[in-house]
Amino acid sequence: MNVSAQGAAGRRERTERERAGIIRAAHRLIGRGGGPTAIEDILRAAGVNRRTFYRHFPSKDALVLAMQREAGDLVRDRLRAAVDGAPDGRAAVIAWIEEFLAIGWHEHRAREGRTFLTPEVGLVAGIADALEDIHACHRQLLADTFRRARQDGTLPGAVPERDAFAMHAVALRCLEMRARARLNRPYATVRDEIVQTFVPGARSER
Repeated sequence: MNVSAQGAAGRRERTERERAGIIRAAHRLIGRGGGPTAIEDILRAAGVNRRTFYRHFPSKDALVLAMQREAGDLVRDRLRAAVDGAPDGRAAVIAWIEEFLAIGWHEHRAREGRTFLTPEVGLVAGIADALEDIHACHRQLLADTFRRARQDGTLPGAVPERDAFAMHAVALRCLEMRARARLNRPYATVRDEIVQTFVPGARSER
């Protein structure tokens, strides 16, 4: 690698590090709740100045939307890896619910998820539409998984779109209740209840 290429790679790495630092700081501060988080507080926690912040995000709302989008994309990628690794459609449906539901019982992922339940985030312009786009993406992946199960005969009675909508709604409600400390049952118990409701006769192995 020549000097010019090394310099460009170094700048990209520094830029990515700055952006990631801003997002981590915002998660930590916004996730505490208790009122609006000032950009100055995020700058201080991330160790950057205003010029650096605005190089990455045009506004605080844009920052929050980017955080939401990245979190949704990460969940999507993990869900896709889980279902793609399953041997058949029925197992893939179970893998989807196991991976999705696990968010609420994983300390780091649950803590980041609570950021998006704060009143401050709820006031961000465009957040509701962004969140619905993320939910639609996750539901579509689940619908495709139910379709696979119907086609390969492992769940011949599946109605993909309907079943995906219902299963996603139940799982999402469990995550919200867990984040608000209103669901204290063990992960395995909640997982098995959902699996047995939507995949009759199935037993999860995770």
